[in-house]
Amino acid sequence: MPDVVSHAAGAVAEGATRVAQGYMGADQFIGFLNGGDAIAALPGSFALLPLFLVAAGLAMNLTPCVLPMIPVNLIVIGKSWRRGLVYGLGIALAYGALGVAAAVGGLAFGAIQGSPWFNAAVAVVFACLSMSLFGLFSVDFSRYRVAAQRNIGGTEKTALVFPFFMGALSAVLAGACVAPVLVSALLLTANLYAEGHALALALPFLLGVGMALPWPFLGAGMRVLPRPGVWMKSVNRGFAVIVLCFAAWYAYLSYRGFSAKPVESRMDDAVEATPETFASALAAAKAPVLVDCWASWCKNCAAMESTTLSDAKVRDALSRYTVIRLQAEDISALRRLSGFEKVTGLPAFVVFGKDAAK
Repeated sequence: MPDVVSHAAGAVAEGATRVAQGYMGADQFIGFLNGGDAIAALPGSFALLPLFLVAAGLAMNLTPCVLPMIPVNLIVIGKSWRRGLVYGLGIALAYGALGVAAAVGGLAFGAIQGSPWFNAAVAVVFACLSMSLFGLFSVDFSRYRVAAQRNIGGTEKTALVFPFFMGALSAVLAGACVAPVLVSALLLTANLYAEGHALALALPFLLGVGMALPWPFLGAGMRVLPRPGVWMKSVNRGFAVIVLCFAAWYAYLSYRGFSAKPVESRMDDAVEATPETFASALAAAKAPVLVDCWASWCKNCAAMESTTLSDAKVRDALSRYTVIRLQAEDISALRRLSGFEKVTGLPAFVVFGKDAAK
């Protein structure tokens, strides 16, 4: 056993040469095996995502939970574009901080987001928000924001600190209307970050930028927003339908998670391992080694098994490697293994030993 452990330690010391995370198509995965980019590229459909989030943030100002509060918020910023800018900055940074907390603070987010219980909980929350927008009951924190604005007075020293604080508070307490958009942006951010896309951390911030855009202009005297009225009942119902669709989607994800079958390997010669048995499996393997990190809850792992890893060209490229399928139900346990410290989500692929690309 000491020799086995020593051999494994030597292989690890030789290096986890490359790491890739997230779903990859056949050509992209072969590129990784041949020494290409270690980070899965964002799908082309995400190219316009930043603009969409800015537009969504701008539109959130017209929701029934935010629009009626604009006159109250104008008292905070007064007739000053600078105070309006700082107020908007508070909104953007509040959403940006939530995005960082959701992604960086949740290294095991892949396990959480992939859990059918988590998706079921999100579905229930969105269903409750939808019922609130339909008028069945009230779920709106705006009154707390109004109370804060009335009870906290600004002074000359806090001329900019106060609107910044109130902007951040307004973003968090915006009400039931913006919650589905914000939560969905946070989920998307954490999921993309778990796949290795660090730039995804900016997505909630961009949502906040969109919501913050009008405030410098409003502070400068612009008055083009519509006034609240009976028409907002129709807007409420429209948003209720959208939120209900969010609830249905997460309910479907939950159903699919509960009914999903365990991931079956398409690689006949792969060595099965867990974090506890990985050292022995690595010691017995012939270099170079490709470690395929997966979990039973990982939807993208199952997708790669049924598509990319079943591709004939991929299987031919993998013939140069000894493949170890490392079942990592607990990402924190996986990250404690030497060579896996940078893994933040699944699927993940790690190459040990000399590169087989040459």
